[in-house]
Amino acid sequence: MDTVTLQVIAILFLATFVRGLTGFGNALVAMPLLALVIPVRMASPLVGLTATLMAVLMLLHGGSWRQVNIRSAWRLLLASLPGMYLGLRLLRLADDRPVRLALGCFILAYSLYDLCRPRLAHLRDERWAWLAGFLAGIAGGACNANGPPIVVYGTMRGWNPGEFRATLQGFFLPAGLAILVGHASVGLWTPAVFRLLLCSLPSVAAGIILGSLLAKRIPHQHFRVLVHAVLIVSALTLLAKAL
Repeated sequence: MDTVTLQVIAILFLATFVRGLTGFGNALVAMPLLALVIPVRMASPLVGLTATLMAVLMLLHGGSWRQVNIRSAWRLLLASLPGMYLGLRLLRLADDRPVRLALGCFILAYSLYDLCRPRLAHLRDERWAWLAGFLAGIAGGACNANGPPIVVYGTMRGWNPGEFRATLQGFFLPAGLAILVGHASVGLWTPAVFRLLLCSLPSVAAGIILGSLLAKRIPHQHFRVLVHAVLIVSALTLLAKAL
């Protein structure tokens, strides 16, 4: 096994461990690191394929699919579709720098504020899911970062860790399938991508299992802090790419 393949396996293990632990963040961990060792045209479909696989495994593991908040998930997904189209249009008309800057600044400000002021306003109405889903669609279409707006919505709704992680997967799975169709339609699925995927399957499974097991041992309050820590790193990653 060559050095590049070993590096890809290690990066995907780290990304899937983070996803298993918090329910999100794998793309923001994997994409910058993979771009250092393989072309982006390979990294993007590889992350898309592994992310969809992760969503399936996490929903099936321990019957997590039963904890999905269906009322929020379908609203988030439906609202993300026009947002995704708008995000793709923005990406075609201009670069994604303004979207990255706005999203990064918003997430960073929100996480820092909520960590310093725990009594942040609690969203009691499911109607806010329409706004969160739309923003997630824009961010996903423009810069492949649809997770953070959904995470912000989930934390403001006060979902417990199990519901939080399961509902994210309930959103990411169909959204990821749509992304896979897009990748396939433009010819990004290549034998080299599937070779790396097959080599990485054991590390992906191990990352998901270890992350999920550790997540069950983390108290609710500590889980909240962990989610904000990943959000802050995600925001800094987006800002670094935009600057």
